[in-house]
Amino acid sequence: MVVNWKIRDMPILTLTVSPDLVPVIDRSGDEIADHLLGIIRDYLAPRPGTEQIMFIPALAAIRGCALLARLEHRASETRPMEIRKACADAIASYLADRFARSIRVRLIALDPENIGASDIGVEAGL
Repeated sequence: MVVNWKIRDMPILTLTVSPDLVPVIDRSGDEIADHLLGIIRDYLAPRPGTEQIMFIPALAAIRGCALLARLEHRASETRPMEIRKACADAIASYLADRFARSIRVRLIALDPENIGASDIGVEAGL
């Protein structure tokens, strides 16, 4: 077990998936995650190894969009609103093209001074 003391590293992308899309995500999750990771790296340029992508199945019928993507990352001057918006647009476009469903993407930049976190990594050797 390795404890990562760089507690403010991110980004963290969480996709909440409608129940009917869970089997599709289950079959191709690695491919989807790799593509999304490429988008995140292209736009936000995070430090390698700090990215986190999770698919979360909705347990019941949802209200709103079939896919909700929430990406939180550490704010910096090198990632202004225009870059964050372009990243959100790229994620939404990819997911809409791939699944032909309604998509909602929220990219949230957090002030590093407001982030408190703790990572204990076993699987990825954090």
